[in-house]
Amino acid sequence: MLFFRLGDFYEMFSDDALEVSALLNLTLTNRNGVPMCGIPYHAARSYIARLLKFGKKIAICEQLTEAGKGRGIIERKVVEVITPGTTVDEDFLEKGNSNYLGALAGTGKLLSFAYIDLSTGEFHATSFPYEEGAERLRQDLERLQLRELVAQESLLEESPSIAAAVMDRPGLVVNRWADWLFDLGRGRERLERQFGTASLKGFGLEDNSPEILSAGAVLDYLDDTAKSLIPHVRSVTVYGDSEYLGIDESTQRNLELVRNLRDGDLRFSLLEVMDETKTAMGRRLLKRRILHPLRDLGRIKARLDMVEALYRDQGRLTELRELLGKTPDLERLCSRLAMEKAHAKDLLSIRNALTAYKAINELGRALNCGGTFVSFESASTLAANDLARLMGLRDLLEKGILDDPSILLTEGKLIRDGYNTELDELHKLRDNGRFLLEKYLEEERLATGISSLKIRYNRLIGYFFEVTKAHLSKVPPYFIRRQGIVQGERFSTDRLAGLESDINGASDRVVELEKKLFLEIRDQAKALIAELAAAAAQIAELDAAQSLARAATVRGWVRPLVDAENRLEIREGRHPVVEAHLPGGEFIPNDVILEEGGVVFALITGPNMAGKSTYLRQAALIAIMAQSGSFVPAREAKIGVTDRIYCRVGASDNLARGESTFLVEMNETAHILNTATERSMVIMDEVGRGTGTYDGLSIAWAVCEELLDRIKCRTLFATHYHELALLSHPHLANRSMEVLNQGGEIVFLRKLKEGPAAESYGLHVARLAGLSEEVLRRAAEIMDRLKEGERVLHSALPQAAIQSARQPEALSVVQPGSTGQPARGTSLQVAPEEPARDAALTPEAPKPSTLIRRIAEDIAAIDLNRMTPLEALNRIHTWKALFDGKDTSRHSKAARDNSAPSLFDE
Repeated sequence: MLFFRLGDFYEMFSDDALEVSALLNLTLTNRNGVPMCGIPYHAARSYIARLLKFGKKIAICEQLTEAGKGRGIIERKVVEVITPGTTVDEDFLEKGNSNYLGALAGTGKLLSFAYIDLSTGEFHATSFPYEEGAERLRQDLERLQLRELVAQESLLEESPSIAAAVMDRPGLVVNRWADWLFDLGRGRERLERQFGTASLKGFGLEDNSPEILSAGAVLDYLDDTAKSLIPHVRSVTVYGDSEYLGIDESTQRNLELVRNLRDGDLRFSLLEVMDETKTAMGRRLLKRRILHPLRDLGRIKARLDMVEALYRDQGRLTELRELLGKTPDLERLCSRLAMEKAHAKDLLSIRNALTAYKAINELGRALNCGGTFVSFESASTLAANDLARLMGLRDLLEKGILDDPSILLTEGKLIRDGYNTELDELHKLRDNGRFLLEKYLEEERLATGISSLKIRYNRLIGYFFEVTKAHLSKVPPYFIRRQGIVQGERFSTDRLAGLESDINGASDRVVELEKKLFLEIRDQAKALIAELAAAAAQIAELDAAQSLARAATVRGWVRPLVDAENRLEIREGRHPVVEAHLPGGEFIPNDVILEEGGVVFALITGPNMAGKSTYLRQAALIAIMAQSGSFVPAREAKIGVTDRIYCRVGASDNLARGESTFLVEMNETAHILNTATERSMVIMDEVGRGTGTYDGLSIAWAVCEELLDRIKCRTLFATHYHELALLSHPHLANRSMEVLNQGGEIVFLRKLKEGPAAESYGLHVARLAGLSEEVLRRAAEIMDRLKEGERVLHSALPQAAIQSARQPEALSVVQPGSTGQPARGTSLQVAPEEPARDAALTPEAPKPSTLIRRIAEDIAAIDLNRMTPLEALNRIHTWKALFDGKDTSRHSKAARDNSAPSLFDE
């Protein structure tokens, strides 16, 4: 949208006018048939902010020459293009959230991705293989919540999966760039020019590193839009997949790390309960740490050390919080200063930030966290002489800038009295002009004898003497007649004209001199950008650490032991978010014990509402908190560093991507099985529930096998398939959520116990939800019939030790009392049992082995995808008749006939 400056208004024309008037509810006019709408230039910021939220870009076309000075058309130029991802104005930004611009390009077999927050100077780049490109891209886009992306056009055209990952992001402004704009040589030259280096090796980049493509494109895009230097962008951080804990897109959403699933708000998220920050820059850093947990043990320990030092010194923690509460957002002030967009109030904020920083620095040195800020994680540190220069800048700003200055350079009101002698004289002349005029008026009254003589002013003739008709005869010769009026005449004098010139000139010269002095002060501040940015980084780190110390104090969290062991040992762990929203003491803690060489797979059964999902999520959240450098909600926690966390919970579809609920579930499950490693942590809830019972049970069974036998990672697997409780494996434990049945009244104790659950208590949950008693009674009758058929089937099937699903053709039959074992020594198996109904078989009935073989053949011939529930019940009826020794010819035919009578028709 072009904002074209016309005097005191920004005007929009043609299609721009039509669209903006509709978006902002502006009055639409026209000139010579061309649609127009406009906004006052002094109120433009609020309108621009609204347009940015709509995903629009705004080109600002300013007047470069004043109207009326000179001839011809006023010179104009586009001085800035404001876009959602490049703005640095505080009015257009969310204080506690980063504002990222990204770039995406392809090179060979790799994808290049970079992102920058121009408002803080944070700049990162990475690359990853094409085959994992869509998933990795979705993961990073979910983490970063980009506002704007520059994408290689051919990549979007030729890779549907990459295009889908980009286009699925709501509110993301996508700029398609031609392939020739992504060039290694051009990108390398732009980066070297930005950082003032001869090569990029100091940043971990070789001449042909793929990261250069996207990183260079980001800077090129900023050149086109910001139209100003960006000296605060002083380095680029190259990161890889191994640096951070992997958290894919669905896991970030399901765990509700920084926003809830219901409405995307902060409330009921992990960030909400961890955020006790006092500055905007500290909150942004804390959010980045939650979304980017570390894998490096040294860095995790350093963060925990800092949190513990503050946690154990509550007096200094309180003092620090008070100081941080008075600290402005120095990170974003640095950006505006570097881009020469800082006004006088920004400089006052820098002064206030430096005042607070001095006290914070002294407090930090007194803490037992390494003695100085050198122990902080930020790469930049401040030496004593750097600190002295910053304090010198603070004194300069204190001396030079007014306490309540104008934000404009054309009004004066910028520089404090006493800073510049010439300016002080001009102030006196301007401010004392009235006194000088009154003194001269009194002199002329005495000299002329005209007691009613007055000095007046208008815009046409300036200052003048006004003489009534009764005193015109007393006018001296040096009075110069200017204008006649009804009551008399108006006169001027050379001295009055001189005073007028001095007074008016003083005002103009005050404005010009104040502007000059202000720019000099701003340039001196800009020379210390590196030191200011280092101070801002340290304040942000300390704020993030104190936030975690405060949260640990308020919520009763403890320091975890994070090591290289492949284990997850949490004693009396609690869900940090659920606990925070319950009355004190109501949350029931539970243990999570998974360790290499012992139990690594916990199969958890139990009814809905008993707390399975909460238990699963709390384990993942505690691991994320620990690797972020935070204390955790538990009595004790020993957590081995995890490379990836997967959270497959809940049921949802994605109709926009053409994916049903079950397809989404299977996509997520496949992603876990294809990418998880032994160092990963997997939590899965209700796998297979989105399809038929037998399909779902089979899939859940096979997934359990895969996780146990091949991947061998730490796994919490919750299910309603009670049949899975029959599984046996050396590294598997059956656990369940405890339920108390008191005279038919069910109480969910939300406590984990050893052993499987007895039943799902689904009817009880349905009663709590408000289903009628009639529906519940009928459901109970149907359930009894289904259980009867299930018992008949189980009476025969448990005799078979079922081989691994990987060898379905070798279904072995184990006779009662035999010790037959499946071929796969550690595979999941069902222990043989004595047949419950052997005594009921008549002499004429087939032998048990024959019956089992016939039933097994019957099962193998079933097409589960086409069988209806009615057919399944009839098939069970047929098997029951076989065991009772009855004629099965009628039943066998009925079992295959869709119109056959149901068990419920007896």
